[in-house]
Amino acid sequence: MTLSESVIESLKKHLPCSDLEVLMRTEWGSKNPDNRPLIRSELMKALNGRCLYTSISHCPDLGVAVIAPSSVGVDVEVRERVTAPVMARISQEEEMLVAPSLSSLWCAKEAAFKALRAYEQPSVLSKISIGDWQNIDSQIETYRLINAREFNSPSENRGVIVHSSSHTFSFFIFYS
Repeated sequence: MTLSESVIESLKKHLPCSDLEVLMRTEWGSKNPDNRPLIRSELMKALNGRCLYTSISHCPDLGVAVIAPSSVGVDVEVRERVTAPVMARISQEEEMLVAPSLSSLWCAKEAAFKALRAYEQPSVLSKISIGDWQNIDSQIETYRLINAREFNSPSENRGVIVHSSSHTFSFFIFYS
């Protein structure tokens, strides 16, 4: 499973981050007990000594890594795994009402969390507020981390959700 070149280009445009690199492999899925070393190895090759920001995510059948010139986060999830009871524990009611889907909101929160500096990350995802959703087309939505200042992070941030037939992907970036 991969995202098409046109979807990747749309992602880079809407993020916007023309230098974003997206790596994706089925063998990086969490079903593979060797997924973590495989992801790290491929990521180190792709970085090739460059000092850039990275983020990784995996679900049972897929792993994703991203490389960017500024703080970045990524998440991938099998769409039907995200349930309303779980989302109710980590989201405000308003967030759930305005989000395009539960999987969009889950992945947005996860990717924004990962883009925060480790010492600024909240102890629970419920402290992350996602909003300002914009529908781009049937596959793509954008969003923002509304309360970025609470985490001493730049208010200039953007996230992009990409839906495939089976997965939801979220890519999030802070602008320095």
